[in-house]
Amino acid sequence: MNAPRTAHPRTVAAHPAPDGAPGALHVVTLGRAEVSVDGHAVQWQAASARDLFHYLLSFPEGRTRAEIMEDLWSLDVTQESRNRFRVTTHRLRAALARPDALGEEYGRFRLSGDVLRAADVYRLHEAAHTAATATTPAARLHAYRAVLDLYRGDYLPDVHTDWARQARDEHRAVYVRAALEVSLLSCDLGNCHDAVDALQRALRADPFVGENHHQKAMTCLTVTEGRYAATEHYRTFLRFLRDDLGDTPMPETVRLAERVKNGERLCARHPTPTPPTCPHARDGMCHLHGSQELLQLN
Repeated sequence: MNAPRTAHPRTVAAHPAPDGAPGALHVVTLGRAEVSVDGHAVQWQAASARDLFHYLLSFPEGRTRAEIMEDLWSLDVTQESRNRFRVTTHRLRAALARPDALGEEYGRFRLSGDVLRAADVYRLHEAAHTAATATTPAARLHAYRAVLDLYRGDYLPDVHTDWARQARDEHRAVYVRAALEVSLLSCDLGNCHDAVDALQRALRADPFVGENHHQKAMTCLTVTEGRYAATEHYRTFLRFLRDDLGDTPMPETVRLAERVKNGERLCARHPTPTPPTCPHARDGMCHLHGSQELLQLN
């Protein structure tokens, strides 16, 4: 679900604003990789400087010189590799026009707080933290929706290293958790279509998230789109189990699929004074009201 790549801004060397202050830094890592200062893409003097920037962005707590040289260049710490590291850090700072972009503390090298805050992944985790600490369902829903809006695709999708894959999995997990929470909160509000949309986004990003969520998707789809859409989701899930895991569905998932095919109503009825309308339900009413009643498998 990577966002389409947009045209990169004009490539020029970054330089400070006229008053001597550094220009506005903008770092995109979700769906594509792009670093710009005042709207202009930075000009990395060497790929090693760009790689070091992305590497340290993946480890905001910092890394030692030995870890960096081993992970990026498979080098031991020698005088020659120390010189290479010093040149690379200089190029990184020059590319961003920020002498303090990279610092060392207690033997660990890390990007400055200003640089980290300029990255979309920082805002992603900030929104997730806001949601987790919110005190009302409305505030949680608003913050979790912000996570969904910020996640434009996988982290550094064109970087195929172990350290990038590790960070990619961690950021994707934050997005999937947010999508599941949006689905549950929307369900509690009786917003069936929003609940299904968020749930499907989570399952597309991580089909391994849990079979129970695929069961929920089947149940919800019977309300919003009908039994044919729910059955198609089941068949897609079967192919995923067979081709990717070499496995078969749980017995309760098979029983649920049969109930879907038979046209049974799977969501409990909870009449309310002003229930939301659902054009796909026989009586025009959406009965999916409350996440605790999402599944009736017995």
